[in-house]
Amino acid sequence: MAKKAKQRRKRPSPSPSVRLTRQRLMDGLAGPDGTRVRLASPDDSVRFGELLTLATEEIEHEQVDGVAAGECGKWLLDGLVEGNRALTEPLARAAASGQLQDSALALSLPLVAEDRDGTLVGALLALPPGMLVQTVREAGYEHHSLLAMLKYVKIKGLAVAENARGRGVGGALLKRCAQVYWQLDFLLLYGGFDIERALGPYYARHGFTVLNPGETTDVGFVLTGRPIGLGAGPGEQLFFRWNRPTAQHRHTS
Repeated sequence: MAKKAKQRRKRPSPSPSVRLTRQRLMDGLAGPDGTRVRLASPDDSVRFGELLTLATEEIEHEQVDGVAAGECGKWLLDGLVEGNRALTEPLARAAASGQLQDSALALSLPLVAEDRDGTLVGALLALPPGMLVQTVREAGYEHHSLLAMLKYVKIKGLAVAENARGRGVGGALLKRCAQVYWQLDFLLLYGGFDIERALGPYYARHGFTVLNPGETTDVGFVLTGRPIGLGAGPGEQLFFRWNRPTAQHRHTS
């Protein structure tokens, strides 16, 4: 009697990357050690501001007030539902009416990491890079300066409560931040840190390129066809990450 052929178990095909939705971002996405990463709600505004002061003293009241008013990230949420036109059309209207300051809040991303008991243990704020936008404008590219608000993002602050460090919370916040902006076709995510904090290895582990003090990188060619250098301020180091590996950028000293 012929041996019965063994039936091979069919392996499930790998699931595609889960796309973010407005509701998923508001409800929270799984983070490490039982945490959840979500958009900061108005009720989070006080704790959100307290956490960010652990990372930087440059958080303005307007940004925390924007969280309290539910204005921060408004266009980003719309973009996750309607696509990029939810960003481009209101930005064009705001530029025409001279209300670009409100646009900065609507394009900002305030994220929090919530522990199992509901305590907020981490915060991240990303926003349009005002200085870089101004640099593009001063280089003679007025139209491109608006486009820069939809392509470049600066991490203003990333902080984790002292009793929650070492659990991967900061990495989870960075991951979700990139996921939001990459899904909306932004190109560059960058930030800076004080040299004495020695955070270069940390950001390198999370996929960022870290420049030495005084170095710059070209961020203009991909946007305008002409080089525009970006570097950190005095006493700081720049870290950055491009959405697409093929994006053209160059280092200069």
